[in-house]
Amino acid sequence: MKWAELLCKINRIQIILSFFVFSTLHAEQLVEAEQPPAETQQNVQPPNRRGPNLNLSITRTLQNMPEGSKIPLTMDEGTKSFVGTSATPFATECGIVIRNFCPMNYHAWDSIPKEAINLMYEKLEGKFELLRSNKVFMEYVNAHLQSHWKRTRCNWSRHWKKNGGRTNPELARSKRKSDCREEAWKHMCDYWELEKTQKYSKQMEANRAKQVNISRGGSRSLANHTFQLTNPETHMPPSPLERYHKMHYNAVKQGWLNDSSRLEYENIIQHKQAAMDKLVYEGITVTTSIEHEIEKEAIKSVCGRKKTIQSAWEVGVGPVFRKKDSWMKLVAESSEQDTSENEVLKNKVIALEAKQKREKEKYEKMFEFISTKFPDFENTIAMETSDEVDGDNI
Repeated sequence: MKWAELLCKINRIQIILSFFVFSTLHAEQLVEAEQPPAETQQNVQPPNRRGPNLNLSITRTLQNMPEGSKIPLTMDEGTKSFVGTSATPFATECGIVIRNFCPMNYHAWDSIPKEAINLMYEKLEGKFELLRSNKVFMEYVNAHLQSHWKRTRCNWSRHWKKNGGRTNPELARSKRKSDCREEAWKHMCDYWELEKTQKYSKQMEANRAKQVNISRGGSRSLANHTFQLTNPETHMPPSPLERYHKMHYNAVKQGWLNDSSRLEYENIIQHKQAAMDKLVYEGITVTTSIEHEIEKEAIKSVCGRKKTIQSAWEVGVGPVFRKKDSWMKLVAESSEQDTSENEVLKNKVIALEAKQKREKEKYEKMFEFISTKFPDFENTIAMETSDEVDGDNI
């Protein structure tokens, strides 16, 4: 009887243990079912996004320079652009200054107060050498800032449209771009939501859609591309045709950007060859400069419009001086004239100093020769001088 009771207790204990183990396993399976797989969790995590450019390369460059030094800028003579190794970092710094210090409640560059413009100049002067007394140089800087002001607003507008700005303005307002200040984003959203602004934006989009011939030049100006393609040994710039080929043909990827670029290139070559044959027939020797001018005219005739260019852009050249910028050329010419006049005066002074030096050396040699031949020469002169003085006193 005792053995039977003992067996019953053992069976009960086994049943309880089995139920406990089953409950534990079932609970673990439910937890695993509720948790998504590892791959799903990785996909849910937000992607790493690249932040705004801080132009750290310029900071490192300034650290390697002597204390108090600033990075110089080089102006291009034909266009309102900076060229050289400092052109790209300066453009990046202009974008940073525009995003952080330019008031965006003005929707025309000429309407921005002079105080705000001067503040941006001061921020640029912390790293770059700005010739504040040179009006032409500062006009280049102003044109650069205006270009990046326009580009920054376009980037913000693109972000606003991408987040439903035209269909859901409130949602777009809540998704401010990371490199845009809160008060600037508010002003820009108010501006973009205007009916007049949206009508103008759609018209500009339609105009840009008509562009067939695109370029792979990027944000770098044509003047800076020309500077980069210049032969370092001969200092010869690339021909306009070589530059056109560089801007529209990519040998590593797809070749020509589109058929329109290829056809225009072929037409340019035909125009150039016809002009060259005409000069050869007339017996004119074709030099490198003449050939470059022929290529430039061929590009204008094929790619440019027939009407006179009124804007600040010239086909195959880039941003050029407008009629209202004529004073810049006059200032540059007058400064060159002043420099040449100063150079002439400087040379005259150097010549007079050299002549005076030669006369002095000649006098010293003559005095030394007389003193050698006549040892009492100095005493005789001294006595005669003293007698003359005594005679005057009497």
